[in-house]
Amino acid sequence: MNKLHLIASAALACATVASGQVPANTNSRLAGFHSVTARAWTTSLVGVNFVRPILASGKIDAEAANSITDNNVDFLVALAGHGNLWVEIMSGTNRGVASPIASVAQRVLTTEDNLSALSAVGDTYVVRAAHNAATLFGTANQAGLKPSPATTWTGNADLVYIPDGAGNYRYVFYSSAVSGWREIGNTTANAATIPIYHVDGIWIQRNHFTDLSIKFAGALRASPTFFYAVNSSSGVYTDVNTNYPVGSTLSNSGLHNYVLRGSETTGDVLWLPNGTGGWGQYYYTNAVGSFTAGWKQVGQGNTDKGATVIPSAFSLERRGAAGTLKMVPSTIYNGL
Repeated sequence: MNKLHLIASAALACATVASGQVPANTNSRLAGFHSVTARAWTTSLVGVNFVRPILASGKIDAEAANSITDNNVDFLVALAGHGNLWVEIMSGTNRGVASPIASVAQRVLTTEDNLSALSAVGDTYVVRAAHNAATLFGTANQAGLKPSPATTWTGNADLVYIPDGAGNYRYVFYSSAVSGWREIGNTTANAATIPIYHVDGIWIQRNHFTDLSIKFAGALRASPTFFYAVNSSSGVYTDVNTNYPVGSTLSNSGLHNYVLRGSETTGDVLWLPNGTGGWGQYYYTNAVGSFTAGWKQVGQGNTDKGATVIPSAFSLERRGAAGTLKMVPSTIYNGL
């Protein structure tokens, strides 16, 4: 799909209400939606390829470990009433690097991650709120996930797995008994605002005999995506939101610069859901023996797989050391 088609299709969302969402004023050059499918009687990995509106933006006047200062923005005013915030650096060498925000002062943002080595005075930034169950599926479950008739999860309701940042998940469902979102293990608290950050792939466990199509709406990101991946030796994979609704392939993603290269048994493996309930497994190899350098598929020998399209989310089996990887958008996003 070329850039003009991307713009045309994304612009349709301005006049369309998605299944679970009502698009807001995004303060962005481009907004839109994409659809994912929660397959019947299975658990599907999906990504949310659009983000929420910009709440604040500006230039960095000063920075220190875990803090960014902008003397021209009153963050207490701009961000009042909003939680689960994150800041993204929009210029400089590490454009796209981001961190959740731990606290807000009038001129200072305190970040969970130390961005001081990855940003500089004069760099531009934007602040957004993270998605959550309410923004993605609707405060009243307008997306149509199968609800639980009780305040607890009864085992037959749909379930959303949200990464908790520590290698585990928080499990969220809609309760028709209280007309709200609840979390397994904490069913008295409102779970509608548990954050789903832009790097997070989520799982939807569909406990129904029909597939469910869900539309996710918002603003388009056109900057690189940095994400942290843990080593998978303990069995923990990293679920990653692709971020870009169209155009991403293995070869143009830039991930070959960051994955551990090797064979199908020694290198990092990207698990891509194939849309029929199965998975394709891909790795990057250097030229060795009869193999040419490039992306290969497990079990498919030396056949080049660089043109393989990356779906809305993928799972990374990280055989290399834990660390930060970088994914770049297709060139169709240039100038957006």
